[in-house]
Amino acid sequence: MTGTRIASLDETKEAGGTPVTVDGRNLLVCRSAAGTFVIENLCSHQNAKLEGGKVKGPHIFCPLHGIRFDMRTGEPNGTLTRKPIAVFPSEIVDGVVYATLDGAA
Repeated sequence: MTGTRIASLDETKEAGGTPVTVDGRNLLVCRSAAGTFVIENLCSHQNAKLEGGKVKGPHIFCPLHGIRFDMRTGEPNGTLTRKPIAVFPSEIVDGVVYATLDGAA
């Protein structure tokens, strides 16, 4: 797969989200015990940035209203929004995170 270089693991937080801009896109690289995920840094509820939100397992919680999103699928949990966030297929190769940015889920 490989795709577009997003960030080195050394440039990202071990537990939490790290904002990055790639090809004009505002992304968030999130790392937890569940894996490393690349998502759009934008909540689908009120277009707030997701950076600063709590990352727990495969989920991120929007810092504005606490909406939980599954970073594997983008699906929200709760009643404030039913619209998923954009998530991008990613992989780590030699300590670098790569993602396919044209195929958001």
